[in-house]
Amino acid sequence: MEGTPAVIVRKYLKLSVVARVQGPRVLVAAGWASLLVGLFEFLPAPWLSVPNTAVGPMATALAIFLAFHNNGSYDRWWEARKQWGQLVNSSRSFARQVKSFVDDVSAHAELIHRQIAFVHALRFHLRKQADQLHELEPLLPRGELDEVKKANNVPLALMQKQSDRLRALRAAGALSDFRAVQLDQTLTDLADVQGACERIKNTPLPRQYEFYTRLFVYFFVLILPATMLESLGWRTPLFTVPTSFLFFALEGVASVNEDPFENRIQDTPMTALSRTIEINLRELNGERDLPPPLQPVDGYLM
Repeated sequence: MEGTPAVIVRKYLKLSVVARVQGPRVLVAAGWASLLVGLFEFLPAPWLSVPNTAVGPMATALAIFLAFHNNGSYDRWWEARKQWGQLVNSSRSFARQVKSFVDDVSAHAELIHRQIAFVHALRFHLRKQADQLHELEPLLPRGELDEVKKANNVPLALMQKQSDRLRALRAAGALSDFRAVQLDQTLTDLADVQGACERIKNTPLPRQYEFYTRLFVYFFVLILPATMLESLGWRTPLFTVPTSFLFFALEGVASVNEDPFENRIQDTPMTALSRTIEINLRELNGERDLPPPLQPVDGYLM
């Protein structure tokens, strides 16, 4: 059950990736600064020069918008990681309770494998990878995948299957009322995790913060070299490039972090976490043929 790299675990970012992401905008900023220098020096066009005080208030406002956008985006990214940490814990608790509470030993593997399927299905659900659902077939009873695939929310359908199976075990006397309540509470905890992840996925930050922040960044980068023409002359592009890169990078980081379930290299490593849960639950079930943990590839963990 592989996927695309989804989180950066290397200590340093690859310059090739940074250049690919930010390079085009920085090159445009450098070209714009060079054009202003050429017009200022060779026309000449002294009216192109802008006092430094013209960008001071703008820089302050831009810093406030960038700080808010980055803080809000990081909160969403970190909450996504915490929710998947809770998913790990609740999945382990469910498997442990099944082994301890359910007297019908023949039902253990079915319930635990369905929980593994739920975790993978939630990953596919958040990444909108419905075409990957066929990978769940070995984990489910015959015909169950075809049934749950008809649902709009496959993880929820699998959770209902768990609830139905527990009710049947309770009716058969293989699960006491008290223990059934405890297992149901664990299913509720799993539902809370799914709901929180869907909230993050489906509710973006207010669009006005991203729109105005990006607009101010571009406008600031356009004005910035004009404030350096008088004092720096032909050296203006040399100082425009790092400043432009800084603002572009901050704006870009905020835009990417606010969507942690898009299967990009900055996102929550749901594939690796799903594999961890699968290994843990299979081991709790007494299985020996376990899949290996996913390892970072070139500094990226899926």
